[in-house]
Amino acid sequence: MRVKEFMTRDVITVDSQVPILEALELMKQKRIKRLPVTKKGRLVGIVTRSQIRDASPSDATSLSVHELNYLLFKMTVGYVMIKDPITVEPDLPVEEAIWMGMKHGIGALPVVKNNELVGIITESDVSRVIIDALGVGEPDSRRITIDAAGRRFGYLKDLVQVLDDHQTPMLSLLGIPKTEKKDWFLILRVRAQDADGVVTDLKQKGFDVTDVT
Repeated sequence: MRVKEFMTRDVITVDSQVPILEALELMKQKRIKRLPVTKKGRLVGIVTRSQIRDASPSDATSLSVHELNYLLFKMTVGYVMIKDPITVEPDLPVEEAIWMGMKHGIGALPVVKNNELVGIITESDVSRVIIDALGVGEPDSRRITIDAAGRRFGYLKDLVQVLDDHQTPMLSLLGIPKTEKKDWFLILRVRAQDADGVVTDLKQKGFDVTDVT
């Protein structure tokens, strides 16, 4: 899976010379938390609602209302934006983009190709990636949790054989490490209205099924 498969393509942007109040109103209207900032069509930054809020004068200021309004009207996006934001390319594996976002503590990454802004991938897009990968929301699906501690080679071969025997499609298979990260839980999601037969055969094969939902 690549970034281009999950990114938002119709990116709403704002020019660096736009007043911050105008940018804030645009975010409210479009129900978004951030805006890529451009200058002469080139990506130069990104601005968020929280940055605009933090840049606004506090209630403790000695400025008058008229002075405050004038200051806010004059302050532009370019003054408060994050300059030269971290970007990704559309062909980057989506899990690497997720890792970059976590590493740098940011909720959105502009997507750039040949120095041109072509999209943005956000926390909401990442959630969709995870949901799609896990098969959550698929009709008539069942989630089977298996304790894979100390499993032998050929373990997955046996698992797939059971699914084949029951003609049950696998929607996803995820390995989650336990706290000590030496053993794993397998989270298996299959397309089936009733997974009782699959679970019974898995147990007969030695699989420690701990949960079925």
